[in-house]
Amino acid sequence: MIVEIKPLGTLFFRDSKPFSMGEETWADAVFPLHPSVIYGALRSCYFANNSNNFKKANSKDDPTLSLRIKFIGYKYKGMRIYCPLPLDCVVEKGEDEERTAKVLRLKKILSEFFSNSPTSYLLTYDKDEAVETIYDGLICKRVFERYLNLEQNELLFYQFSEVLQSEPKIGITRDRQTLSSEEGKLYRVDMKRLKDLSIVVEFEGVELPNDGLLKLGGEGKAVYYEKTDEDLNISFPDFSDGEKYFKLVLITPAIFTKGWLPSWIHKDSLEGEHNGIKLKLLTAAIGKPVYVGGFDIKEKKAKANV
Repeated sequence: MIVEIKPLGTLFFRDSKPFSMGEETWADAVFPLHPSVIYGALRSCYFANNSNNFKKANSKDDPTLSLRIKFIGYKYKGMRIYCPLPLDCVVEKGEDEERTAKVLRLKKILSEFFSNSPTSYLLTYDKDEAVETIYDGLICKRVFERYLNLEQNELLFYQFSEVLQSEPKIGITRDRQTLSSEEGKLYRVDMKRLKDLSIVVEFEGVELPNDGLLKLGGEGKAVYYEKTDEDLNISFPDFSDGEKYFKLVLITPAIFTKGWLPSWIHKDSLEGEHNGIKLKLLTAAIGKPVYVGGFDIKEKKAKANV
């Protein structure tokens, strides 16, 4: 099932930092949102429409156990589907107006080059210029397909900051008896308004009504969703029998047993075997660590960051 999610107002997706009144007064927002946020919203929507099954939640008979998210994308101005910009795409530093990202190339490390990386390959830039990664980039699906097929090395992109408008909310806790404000309880929340941007999600494992409301993000903000027939298929490269190299691109954060590294790949040799196929990881563009938190409704406490 594919749905398009349209916010009815501002939304809030808090980062993993603790936010306790009297200790931290500013709650920062994070975007793009993590798959766990979408998963929780879809699961809650299912139980809201199937309340008779709620008692089975978090049990071996939980009807949402087979819920799987297959794709998360973004629709801009009701037209094209966009994906996050891959992390092996960079722009030259100082190019503030630059909207074209360049794809780094795989290069074998020279013998006189010293690095603490266990691999003998690095991702490098063709020019002798300082570059930086764009962590909040967006590219349309067609450009993403050309990138995957090695047909385009310069990618036109937007940034999430261009389609998000900050609308901070300031509040203070009041004493329930005296209704006076409590000292040290002033707080600010970084609410975001999505400008001409909607969220497109493909999932399987549960059935929802073709349209309706669901709660998304912090403070349980309401959003409207509706079923859509949007084409989310991505044209992947064709590999011949003699191919020995391939690039794997993740468009959402991944949490493996070893953090960024899958459990079946040895951390020193970077070699491993998966489904009977022997593989070696040559290099990876992993960016900065991403910490994912949340709130455990059952235990009524914050989840440990991962």
